[in-house]
Amino acid sequence: MRAKLVMLAASLVLASCVSLLPKPGPDPDIFRLSEITLPDDLAASPVVMVELPRTPKALRNNRMAVIEGKQGIAYTTGARWAAAVPQIMAELLGDSMLATGRLNVVSPQEGVHPRYGLITEIRHFEIVYDQGPEAAPLGRVTIRAKLINRRSRTVIAQRHFDAQVRASENRLSAIAAAVDSAAHQDGQALGAWAADQLEAAEEAARR
Repeated sequence: MRAKLVMLAASLVLASCVSLLPKPGPDPDIFRLSEITLPDDLAASPVVMVELPRTPKALRNNRMAVIEGKQGIAYTTGARWAAAVPQIMAELLGDSMLATGRLNVVSPQEGVHPRYGLITEIRHFEIVYDQGPEAAPLGRVTIRAKLINRRSRTVIAQRHFDAQVRASENRLSAIAAAVDSAAHQDGQALGAWAADQLEAAEEAARR
């Protein structure tokens, strides 16, 4: 089901901190997305360039975004992701594709010019208090993805991925784990989809 894009009108985006989450300690809590186990032997073909995901301005940072109701985005205080959302998601999506054992992945910085590319847009990467400020929230990650032939400049396939995972409790570690789980669900689904689509494209090109 197509997710509704949260409107980020300037009047609705709250730059101030929120008190929904448990109070952190004196130092910021830093959370990383969990690592993906990669196969020992990686496929040499097809090779895919994973572009840095396009991301709404409110998510182009390492702050933990929070939504309560439909009034906009606020941020937690004292808790951060280990890197900006576009960076950690580019790494996760690349590793998710590698983990299939059917694809190889390069980044734009490597100076390689493969036939295929993955263009993504992160629509949601946030904590959603859908049942009030005291209940355990959802971790939600939504991605729009396009596979392209970079040489012919054509779209091979496109798909929408949306995962929502309920935190086990209203605590920072459990909430971060819920977002992590949602991101991995999307990544795993995207990796399998990309492998299927590009193997079909390679087969069609050989005919």
